[in-house]
This record gives sequence, structure tokens and C-alpha cells, in this order.
Amino acid sequence: MAHNFENEYRILALDDHPVVLEGVQYLLQKQSGVVCTGITTIEELLERLQKGERFHLFILDLELPDSDGFGAFSIIREQCPEASILIYTMHEEPWLLARLSHFDIQGVVSKNDDVVKLIEAVRAIRRGRTYYNEAYSEQLRILQSGVTSYPETMGDAFKLSQREYTVLELISKGLTTPEIAHRLFISTNTVGTYRRRLMIKFNVHNVAQLINKGKKFLGG
Repeated sequence: MAHNFENEYRILALDDHPVVLEGVQYLLQKQSGVVCTGITTIEELLERLQKGERFHLFILDLELPDSDGFGAFSIIREQCPEASILIYTMHEEPWLLARLSHFDIQGVVSKNDDVVKLIEAVRAIRRGRTYYNEAYSEQLRILQSGVTSYPETMGDAFKLSQREYTVLELISKGLTTPEIAHRLFISTNTVGTYRRRLMIKFNVHNVAQLINKGKKFLGG
């Protein structure tokens, strides 16, 4: 195991879409010396690290079935403090990028970009450099100028979709996921997706915090 770790560049990609994982693995394992493993949940991430598996680079999505992707950061830093982290996400909202700036990450790539950007990012990080896409680099410049992009201070710039607003109202009233699903005629999985989006936008880690901030946002 140690021999392989020293002679291979080991990557663990975490994404809840199997098709995306297959594409990432296919692209990266064409690079010399790269071994890329794909998983779909933070639970599996924790299991692998607790078993002693080691990786040079973690590629993380931010929208996962068992957490928002931020939950993986502390696990990785505790179990593999020397590893690099690359964010691979379709979300480029200012408040999310602002939240990312508080974590020790080495790269950010958008899924909306050409896949060559992902390859470029991995190559740069492998050489000890960082690789941030234009949206994240711009957000860092904004933060350095002292302007915040968190929801509480964004005013009209902070927008929820109508469905996000409705789900937030129902969560703030104490309705459970099945109750919200029944009320809106949508699946519990869809309610979970909206809840995760709201948690990202409001920079919270659990439903209790979301209810607290949601009530303030709704004027309650």
C-alpha cells in the first residue's frame, strides 16, 4: 500500500452523480501515474479514511445526498491533513463562493466549464500550485476589498426561487420533509435538494440554524 501511494497519484472523487464520476475517472486515469476512485456519499468517504486509505487529492461536489459538501472538509483535514482539495461544482453563487473562501482548498472548477479545465486543475495541484476558476478568483478579490456576499448583507442581490421561498416558509413553520412533499406534491428527495440549497445559501449546517435564519429572512 505504501509503495503504491509513493508511486501513484491517488485521487478520490466524491459526487452523487455516477455518470459524472465515471467521466471524471475516465479523464483523470488517462493522466500518467493517476489512480482515481469514485464514491457518492460522505459516509463512504469516512469509512474509507477510517480504514486507513490515503489520497493525494480529493475532488468534491458541494451538493450531496447525505450533506452539503462542506461536511467533507473537516473529515478530510482530520484524516488526511496533507491532502489537497479541489471543488468541482455547478454552483457559482457569490454566497457559496464566499463561504468556500474560509476553507483550505487548492482548486475550484465549474462543471459548466470545458472538462479540460478539470485536467488543468489536477495537473496544477499535483505540481504544488493552486487552480481557481474566474468566478472564484473574482469572489476572492471582492472579499479582499472588504465587501461581503453573505445573504444577510446582500439585500436585493440575494434571491430565492419561488419554490425555494415556499420550502423555506414551510420549514420555518416546522413541517417535516414528508409533510412538505405532500403539501407541494413533490418527492421527499426533491424537498431534500431544496433544503440543501437553502442551507448553502444561508451558510448554515443544520435545519435548526436554517429555521432561525429563515424566520429572520422571512420577517418572522
